[in-house]
Amino acid sequence: MNNKLFTLTSIVLVLAFLSIGLVNASSNSCNPTIKLVNQDPSPAIPNDYVKVIFEITGLGDCEGFAIKLNLEYPFSLDSNSSSVQTLEGNPFALDYRNVWMAPYKIRVDPAAFDGDYNLKIDYHEGNSEDFIYTTYFVKDFNITIKDSRTSFDAVIQEATSSEVSIAIANIGKYTANSVVVRIPEQDSFTTTGVDGQMVGNLESGDYTVVGFSISSKQITGFSRNVTRGTVPLSTSQNLSNNLKFDVYYTDNIGERRIINMELPLKIANNSSMSNTGDFPGRRSSSVSKIIWIVVAILLIVVGLILYRKNPEKMKNFFKRIKIKKKNSNPNNNKIPDWVKNSKKREK
Repeated sequence: MNNKLFTLTSIVLVLAFLSIGLVNASSNSCNPTIKLVNQDPSPAIPNDYVKVIFEITGLGDCEGFAIKLNLEYPFSLDSNSSSVQTLEGNPFALDYRNVWMAPYKIRVDPAAFDGDYNLKIDYHEGNSEDFIYTTYFVKDFNITIKDSRTSFDAVIQEATSSEVSIAIANIGKYTANSVVVRIPEQDSFTTTGVDGQMVGNLESGDYTVVGFSISSKQITGFSRNVTRGTVPLSTSQNLSNNLKFDVYYTDNIGERRIINMELPLKIANNSSMSNTGDFPGRRSSSVSKIIWIVVAILLIVVGLILYRKNPEKMKNFFKRIKIKKKNSNPNNNKIPDWVKNSKKREK
């Protein structure tokens, strides 16, 4: 009886020790868990760095561990930074958590827009940096990016024979600082004064008007003739009627940005915009000529009417004018000295 009781007690103790060993083994087994525990700043900002820290737990019985940051647009690392980090052995210490903290400093592309972007971590047991010939696992994380850029709308406010006014509005959700508007070199138009204007700061919803002196361009070609050789030929060709201009501004994170814009600007026959073609300066000149012609016709008509009513008085009037004109020039009947001298020499 005592033997049976002893045997039963021994079996129970063995099973208890085995269960304790299994619990300790399971608690220290290589069963990694990876978490993103910090992102600074949050959200990330385009054209800046974001610092992330990954927490890896469950490395009690791992014989080393390796992770690799698998980056896709809009994320990248500096050229002197490595995407692979390795752990020799395991971080287990009695009565402490077996945790490994892996930090990265990631650059965000300047052209990134608002939204959540995917960030992948490849990992495997062992301290090998090889992720090509080694079996590994992948875990995805989201990084939030908030775009700091704003946007603009523009219209042609006014256009004259030589000037154009452009109204520009900030229709984005951020303030545009140190705004400058420039007209670049282009095929159809050229500036005849300054090519840029400082606007200042434009808050969201604000607008401003900028003016420039411009003229349209003409293309000069050459025509070759067999008998006359090369003759320069000035030809006006229909170029694009879109006026191109650039808006420069600084966003709310201090990044200098540029937006290229263009608007249709109607001209006639691609002529110079300074008093040529059908522009206002040319029309006023034509109107003045017409007025002088009308006045001359009216004077002629009035003269004919007066002549028919009093022909004798009109004849006497013109005779008196002729006599006065003749008397006003006393040298009309006088023989010049050089003629007299030439006659004397002939005698």
